[in-house]
Amino acid sequence: MSRELGFEGLVEDGGFFPRLLGRNARGRDEKPLYGPDLPVVLLTGGPGMGKQRLLELLRDRFGRKVPVAYVDCADERYAQEAERQASCRSAATEAMYGVALRMSEFEGPGGALPTPRFFAGMAAVAAGQRLRRRELEQELARYRVLLASGRAGGRGLGRFARNVLTGYLSALAGVVAPAAAPLVGAALTEFLEKLERTGAEPVRAAYGDYPGAAGSAATGLRLLAHEFQQDGEERRFAEGFLFRALREDLDAAYSGLGATLTRVGRPAVLLQHANWPVGRALLESALGDRADGHHDGTVLVASERMAEPLFLADEPRTEELARYRPDHEEPPAWRRLPARGRAGQGVLLLRMPLLTTEHIQQQLQRHTGGAPEATRRRRAQGAVLRLSRRRPRMVQRLVEAAGELPELDNDRELLDEDAVFEGEPRPVRDVLLTELVLRQLPENLPVAHTGRWLDVLTQLSVAHTGDCARALLRSPELAEIAGGLTADEVRRYLRESGWPVCEWHFIGDFGLRQLLMSRLHGPPEDGADWRRNHGLLHAHYRDRTDSPDRGFGTTAAHALHHDLVAGGPESAVRHLAATFPAGGVGAEEWCDQLLALAHAPWPGGRDERHERMAVARIEGGRLERQLDELLHAVWLCAERTRPPDIAAADRMVKLLGELAREYAGAAPVLTDRAEGWGRRARNRQPLRPCSCAADIGEGS
Repeated sequence: MSRELGFEGLVEDGGFFPRLLGRNARGRDEKPLYGPDLPVVLLTGGPGMGKQRLLELLRDRFGRKVPVAYVDCADERYAQEAERQASCRSAATEAMYGVALRMSEFEGPGGALPTPRFFAGMAAVAAGQRLRRRELEQELARYRVLLASGRAGGRGLGRFARNVLTGYLSALAGVVAPAAAPLVGAALTEFLEKLERTGAEPVRAAYGDYPGAAGSAATGLRLLAHEFQQDGEERRFAEGFLFRALREDLDAAYSGLGATLTRVGRPAVLLQHANWPVGRALLESALGDRADGHHDGTVLVASERMAEPLFLADEPRTEELARYRPDHEEPPAWRRLPARGRAGQGVLLLRMPLLTTEHIQQQLQRHTGGAPEATRRRRAQGAVLRLSRRRPRMVQRLVEAAGELPELDNDRELLDEDAVFEGEPRPVRDVLLTELVLRQLPENLPVAHTGRWLDVLTQLSVAHTGDCARALLRSPELAEIAGGLTADEVRRYLRESGWPVCEWHFIGDFGLRQLLMSRLHGPPEDGADWRRNHGLLHAHYRDRTDSPDRGFGTTAAHALHHDLVAGGPESAVRHLAATFPAGGVGAEEWCDQLLALAHAPWPGGRDERHERMAVARIEGGRLERQLDELLHAVWLCAERTRPPDIAAADRMVKLLGELAREYAGAAPVLTDRAEGWGRRARNRQPLRPCSCAADIGEGS
């Protein structure tokens, strides 16, 4: 799949990101979007929505025109490098060092960006620890390249770097460490004087602004070094101040007459996996600084799994967060509102775009190569569209599996087809579950549960409510698989992973649910685990007092929904006949129960629904035979893993009409449902709307 597929409007000339960066990929100026107070752009969307693909595209497409640094906040190397000298490094400062290093290597317009403020802060942190002289010199030398950017046009920076490396920062060690040392000393005083004489006044100003420094850079550097040694909030504050210093460096590189003449656009820092601790620390620091008036011109773009990030959830605010749907609207006119939530007013939530039908057609044509018959191509296209819900990663993999355009009855059959994964063909179901679940585990999932996470989700794929899920995980058959993981914990971890919620389904993403149900069912001739879980839920609700049920009307109907899969339709038909509202009382509730029953997935094997909607097979009276046919017609119309069934829709409308003519009391409701359900079925809309069945017509 092309890296730009689905992002055309975001990255092409005049698009959102060229305007945000002030420069397009061809190197031409764009009218800057926003400023001088910039929002942090959070790319929101769950697994498979292309957040990493977009960030990498921005890095590679624009990184030669404007300085762009890419940080994978989940990269273990940051913590590993920090451990090499834990007293004066952290995973967060290692990520900042990577940003500064990338800026020092920029070879585009204006040349490399020096970061003397960040260098001085890290040098003070190192000097403030109990390091041997050789260790200190090695630590300081590590940052030398950040100042070597003077050769690319920074005036006076070469002399500054040479002075630093001749020992002034080494001398600082005797003053700043230990933490209780006096604040003043000849070495520190001389060092600061040298910084001033070498054009380093911005460094003095930056650290003179440290809380408690009272304008003294010496005090600020000492406080920074001291707080970096502490745990918890004090260290986080010191790290945040270092990130501010780094952004001030980038801002300074774009200020002044020389920069105006040589530099274009805006520098950018891209944070992949920003929900991880390193990313969260950098984000919260930048948002807090900007809310306090420390504005800078660095573009910050970060990936965020959740539609509304958890770190903003507890913020008091009366205004909605700024949101942008690039596939629906133009960029909003963002501005910070006074006296509102601190961090919340500093973000712009960009909802990752879904792929269009045209994108899917393009990818299918690319993978099929030849010219297969149009009917088969449309069938494969519809299957990809329904299963993927336009989620880019799922589209890519399903299109690969549909390359041969197999004859499909149910879309789930496509999940058994192969896609190439790491050089080997594997069922596309397993490939997608690896990429979307196993490789994107919930950040807070305990290590003890990581090995069973996919198995637990698989077992819960048949659940509708939290009560369903709890019943399954408490059952003796599944307790060992759950390993103590509760349904409420699973729901929370799913939400934190960015998967959507649905009021009618425990696994709230339609595509993920189909992948999991396909895995639970196993080979087409098997389905033992599938039937067992439906049987467990049937028993759970059958044995409860018949009482109201939010999704099914009554617990009896809920039980029969699962029995329809595990045991067949006979019990469901007899229940519908026994509760049929011949006199009209309760007709609305009865219709709702019929529809809830019919939303059961087809259990596999030979599909007899077309035959049974034409000729009833149940033994009984006329009403039972009519309802046998009606249930199977509605079941076909409610099936969301197959093309719209016009024959079933027509049969459903006819059967409801016959019942309306025979039972005058129920006629108004039955007639209304015949019209409404028939229209929705023919228009390719779900009979019972829910969050994961949002209208997504095949032709749109």
